[in-house]
Amino acid sequence: MSRPIIAIGGTYDQAPPTSAFPTLRRIFTNEGYVSKLEQSGASVILIPHTKTDIDTLMSHCDGLLLPGGPDIEPSLYHQKRHPSCGKSDEESDTFQIALYHAAKRKGIPILGICRGTQLINVAEGGTLFQDYMLREHHDIVHPDLKHFDKVSHPVTIQENTKLASILGSGKVGVNSLHHQCIDEVAPVFQCTARSSDGCIEAIETTSDNWILGVQWHPESMGDEMLPLFNAFVEATMG
Repeated sequence: MSRPIIAIGGTYDQAPPTSAFPTLRRIFTNEGYVSKLEQSGASVILIPHTKTDIDTLMSHCDGLLLPGGPDIEPSLYHQKRHPSCGKSDEESDTFQIALYHAAKRKGIPILGICRGTQLINVAEGGTLFQDYMLREHHDIVHPDLKHFDKVSHPVTIQENTKLASILGSGKVGVNSLHHQCIDEVAPVFQCTARSSDGCIEAIETTSDNWILGVQWHPESMGDEMLPLFNAFVEATMG
């Protein structure tokens, strides 16, 4: 059986001053996404920002992963920029939102990770907190960068959800690299996991589509998170 093809939405980054092309931006993704997907049986392609017909691009793919990255442009969820909001790349945001809708039209599985989860929520009409400190309760230091590949805090996964069928319900340890988080969950989606301070840590669609997002970075953790990638890749195989 051929390996399913998973598309990853590429993220822009400025080339370093030492580059031969210091004024140009680069398209990149973290190797953790690729290694986990390949370990789960998929082949991976990185989708650059392009004006090519996106539906045609997605017609060659069996699934879409929306990765982590910079803060999403607040105007896309009808808010003014707060001083605590980091730098955004609206071109990346609108392109990846278009990728999301193209994948959804095709009916292929979609997995969002960190910013990718927030992007799914925004694409479907939800909103974000521009910084987790703007929430009423913020007892956990969510951007725990020292433990990027280790458990930072537990989340509680809701029973009878797709995420619970993959990782089990109840408490699961996760890392935490985000400073923004979901505020209002988009229509036709539900929150499926929260941290102890109430922060939304995962969402999934209530429709028949396979669309799921987690706020943590499972690609940076060990094999305990491999079932999430296994389930995603299995879903792309029908």
